[in-house]
Amino acid sequence: MSIRRRVALYGLGVVLVVLVVITVLFGLLILGTVPETQDKELADRTAAAAASIATAPAGQLQPQEPSLVPVDGTTSDEIMVLVLDDGGSVLASTGVIGGVTPTVPVDLLTRAHGRGGASATIASWGVSLRVHVRPWQRTDLGRSGYVVAAQALRRQQADRQGLVGVFVVADIIALIAAAFGIWFAAGRALRPLRDLTAMADEIGRSADLSRRLPEPRRRRDDVDRLAVSFNAMMHRLADAYRRMADANRGMADALAAQQRFTADASHELRTPLTTVRSNAGFLRAHPDAAEADRANALADIEAEGERMGRLVDDLLTLARADGGQRLVKSAVDVGELAHEVCRQARGLHPGREFHCAGAPAAVAGDADALRRLLWILVDNAVAHTTDGGTVWVAVTRHGGVVTVQVSDDGTGIPAGLEQRVFDRFFRADDARTRTGSGLGLSIARWIVHEHGGRISAANNDRGGASFLAELPLAEPSPAAPTGPTQPTAGLVDS
Repeated sequence: MSIRRRVALYGLGVVLVVLVVITVLFGLLILGTVPETQDKELADRTAAAAASIATAPAGQLQPQEPSLVPVDGTTSDEIMVLVLDDGGSVLASTGVIGGVTPTVPVDLLTRAHGRGGASATIASWGVSLRVHVRPWQRTDLGRSGYVVAAQALRRQQADRQGLVGVFVVADIIALIAAAFGIWFAAGRALRPLRDLTAMADEIGRSADLSRRLPEPRRRRDDVDRLAVSFNAMMHRLADAYRRMADANRGMADALAAQQRFTADASHELRTPLTTVRSNAGFLRAHPDAAEADRANALADIEAEGERMGRLVDDLLTLARADGGQRLVKSAVDVGELAHEVCRQARGLHPGREFHCAGAPAAVAGDADALRRLLWILVDNAVAHTTDGGTVWVAVTRHGGVVTVQVSDDGTGIPAGLEQRVFDRFFRADDARTRTGSGLGLSIARWIVHEHGGRISAANNDRGGASFLAELPLAEPSPAAPTGPTQPTAGLVDS
């Protein structure tokens, strides 16, 4: 059974109960007044008759024959009027029962004489009558008697039946009208539910999460709020589905990136391994080779071993970064670190000119990681300059930010590759930078991000490249790196 039909039946049941209760209450109230109405009519008739007797001639107060067309109480519901003398004898009558004038009990006459009037139900010749007796008196004639108004009880029964019929007809009409009204109202009220059901079925078939129910103009009832809630639910479901799809794409991209990373790492390791195996095979096959050839082979093995060591070290760093490794931070003076790195770089690269401008600037960071960041940027600048080139290192403070800038006058970054230089194993010029692992700038970006900063790359006015790392400023701390340090192996250009 549909909701609309259940609502209609429930509403009709409620209406039916209400109509029954109202009908019973009003029926009792109205039907209870029927005897009173009849008694009042009878009393009014006796009062009118008594008023007529008070002015009637004496001749009219003598026994008379019944009316030529008397009211027959056996079949008629009209009121009969009887005029009696003191002894109860009939002086005049407008009605009969079975052809005989009705007889009024003496005790009723006595009660009416004492009270000035009395009503009662009597039986006369098998007919139930409602009568009202009123005494009359003519002091001028020295006579008295009683006026009796009688009417068959069929009148009350007819009135009751008429009222019951009116109530029944009214209840039926009200019930039919309520049925149509409830059915129509339920249909209008439940229309959004039907739309919602159809919409849900359509979404289930088409998997279109962009479908929405029409928004109600006013949120006046629960059905309107249901439509609003359904649309909100569909919006959240679409967002969740979109996020899930994005997550799946992200996982796919991450998997593809991991596969590319593994392939690139394998490719990077293959070349030095090939060189090592080749030279080792040469030494084994030619134990009596010339000293110069043996020295070259051993030098190649040593160089490629160091290259593989740097590559493995960088791969380990990035693997730890991908695994969520966090740095232990304390107050570090980046300006002092920059001066140390420049001093050491001058000794390692005498063919380059280094200019360092580092003001005291403390950040909350890891001293080893920040030193490694500087070496990555410096070595990258060295790799992209020729002998006689210049590298500039500057540490400045701007508000709450410490800026580390490393620039050179080398070959610069090809247009459009400013962001890709931070990708793993990316090389703008593979032939010229094959000594690097291609991971240095990726590690630099991770270090900067771990310190809550950002890093960018661009070409400068000298034709070379400039790398700019911005780190949050911390309160100055006495803790600072001490003593000269050597550059970390393997921190070269990307």
